[in-house]
Amino acid sequence: MAKNIEKKKFYKVIGVMSGTSMDGIDISLIKTNGTNYVRVINEKSYDYSLTLQNKIKKIIANKPINKNKIIKYFKRNEDLINEVYISFIRKFLNKFRINKDSIDFISLSGQTVYHNPLKQISIQLGSGKVIADNFKIKTISDLRQNDIKNKGQGAPIGSYYHRYILNKFDRKSIVVNLGGIANFTSVNKQKVFSSDIGPANCIIDDLTNYFFNKKFDKNGILSSRGKINNKILNSFKNDIFFKQKIPKSLDRNYFDKYKNRLKKINKYDALCTATYMSLVGFQKFLNINKFHFNNIILTGGGRKNTYLLKILKNNINKKITLIDKLKINGDLVEAQMFAYIGIRSIKKLTISSKYTTGASKNISGGKIYFPD
Repeated sequence: MAKNIEKKKFYKVIGVMSGTSMDGIDISLIKTNGTNYVRVINEKSYDYSLTLQNKIKKIIANKPINKNKIIKYFKRNEDLINEVYISFIRKFLNKFRINKDSIDFISLSGQTVYHNPLKQISIQLGSGKVIADNFKIKTISDLRQNDIKNKGQGAPIGSYYHRYILNKFDRKSIVVNLGGIANFTSVNKQKVFSSDIGPANCIIDDLTNYFFNKKFDKNGILSSRGKINNKILNSFKNDIFFKQKIPKSLDRNYFDKYKNRLKKINKYDALCTATYMSLVGFQKFLNINKFHFNNIILTGGGRKNTYLLKILKNNINKKITLIDKLKINGDLVEAQMFAYIGIRSIKKLTISSKYTTGASKNISGGKIYFPD
């Protein structure tokens, strides 16, 4: 039986996000109407240990090839992610002394473990039902599945929060998120355009883990010691992904064939080349797609990589502004984003379209789980 949801002008919602970098969980409590109002109340990032990060990567690496087996395989491995979410959400509630009864919803992104737009499949681990039952708070999750059912790619899914940011600060800018994968959002003549554009942190992070047993290359210091391997970089530039029209999306492991080649060369050169791969995605996007904008608002973990940032500024003829300059915490934008699109879903407002994911029509989404 369907349960009624109290219709409110504003909702207090906790957004929970773990991105393709798989470096931790971001949690943000906001008050929003899902359209033109967002007030951040509390927020915090929680880092995965290197051991936990490697456990998740190992689960992904050991996936079967068959599509039906993949779904069952990942569901069997969901308990680990559920435990992680429960632990960090509980820490968040306790740290800020949040009364659970004051929260309308938890909006859960889920940990993306497999994304294949060609097969129209995107798997995020983390059960909305388990979270709802554990905290006795209504939880919305599965935010990508309705898009996929309507011929969308299920990613990027946060474009309409980026639209909110652009409407508030500068419609003549674009937002570029440097997570594991890089994606952009632009608003043009009331239409929202969005797409993945290439790797951001995923190859750099994986190589840093492989060579140095570290989660990431802080400030790009290790990468800056190397030289570009032009043979591998030129091969990367010719990848078919860059020839595809937007919108398009990527699994974080799509570029593994280049990463595996980089593992066989000097470790500093490998990291340097991987960093320039992040530049290539930018350049290909700017050269092929004629969006008119004055400024790039940069968000995501990659904005903290000072070596990557220097490379972008030296090679892209556009002004680059870190989102933090707008008094928005660039580490927690995506947690805010999932809280925001969760409420848009509750209100049956658009969260994706043919211009953001390739869906056949404007799509809302998400499934609400009520606690027992």
